[in-house]
Amino acid sequence: MTGYLLRRLFSTLFVLLGVVTLTFFLMHFTDGDPATIIALDKFGAQLISPGVIRELAKDHCLDLPVHVQFFNWIRLVLQGDLGVSLRSGMPVVEEILLRLPATFSLAAWSIAVCALVGIPVGIHAAQGKDGLLDRATRMLAAVKVSIPGFYMAMLLIFLFSVKLGWLPSYGTGGARHYILPVAVNVIGQVGFTVRVVRSAMLGVLETDYIQYARVRGLSRLRILYVHALKNASIPVFTYLSLQFLMVMEGSVIIETIFAWPGVGKLFQEAIFGRDFTMVQALVLFFGIMITLVNFAMDLFYFLLNQKITVNGERP
Repeated sequence: MTGYLLRRLFSTLFVLLGVVTLTFFLMHFTDGDPATIIALDKFGAQLISPGVIRELAKDHCLDLPVHVQFFNWIRLVLQGDLGVSLRSGMPVVEEILLRLPATFSLAAWSIAVCALVGIPVGIHAAQGKDGLLDRATRMLAAVKVSIPGFYMAMLLIFLFSVKLGWLPSYGTGGARHYILPVAVNVIGQVGFTVRVVRSAMLGVLETDYIQYARVRGLSRLRILYVHALKNASIPVFTYLSLQFLMVMEGSVIIETIFAWPGVGKLFQEAIFGRDFTMVQALVLFFGIMITLVNFAMDLFYFLLNQKITVNGERP
C-alpha cells in the first residue's frame, strides 16, 4: 500500500510540474506585453504612458527574465503562496476560493441530475435490450455528439429566455438561474451515462446469480437496483467521476456564456487579461483536482472490489 501511494504521488507531482511549466512558458511566449495589457485594463488607453507601463512591470516583476520569473513562482508555490492577481490585486487563492462554490454547486447539481436520470434509464434500457427505450437512448447519444455544448446553450437561451421569457439567461440569484446551465450539462452528458449504465448492466444481468435471484422470486426492482446495480457500479462510478471532471473543465465555456461567477469565468477573464499569475494558479488547481479525483476513485475501487490487486497483491 505504501509503495503504491508513493508511486502515485511521484507521478502526480511530475505531471503537475509538466503542466504548469508548459502553461507558464506558453503564456509568456504569446503576442503582447503583459504590463501594457494590465495598464490598459486598469487605466484605459488615454491614461497610460511608458512610465506607467514600466512601473507596473517592475511592481509585478515582469521586467525580470522569463526563467527568473518561473523559478520565483515555483519557489512561492512550494511555500504555499500562489501570488497576487495582476488584474485585481487580490491574492490568487482568495479569488479562487471566492469563485469556487459557484462552479462546484453547478457541477454537483449537473452530475446529480445526470445520475438521477441516466442510471434508471440505463438500467431499464439494458433490461429491454434492443427495445424502444434502448433505441431512443442510442439516438440521444448521437444527438449529443452532433450538437456542441455552446450551441445548445445558445439555443436554450434563445428559446427560454429571449422568446418565452421564462428563465434568466445569465448570473446567479436563485434556483431558476441553475436551470439552463444545468440543462446544457445534462443534455451533453446524460446520453453517454445511459449507455455506460446499459453496457455495465447487460453483463451483470446475464450472470448466474441474477438468474438465481429470479428463480427465488425476488422482485424485479430489487434484482435490478440492489443486486445487479451493485455489481455494475464500478464502471458507472468511474464514468460519473470523469463526468464531474468534464463538467468542471467545461465550466470555462458554460460560465462564460451564462455569465456564471465561477472559476471557469475567472479562467476566461485571466486568459484575455494576460493575468499570468491567475492562469498558472488555475492550471495548478485543475491539475490537482483531476489527480485527486482519479486517486480517490482508485482507492474507492479497492474498497468496492476486493479482487483488485497491484502487482499481484492487495494494496
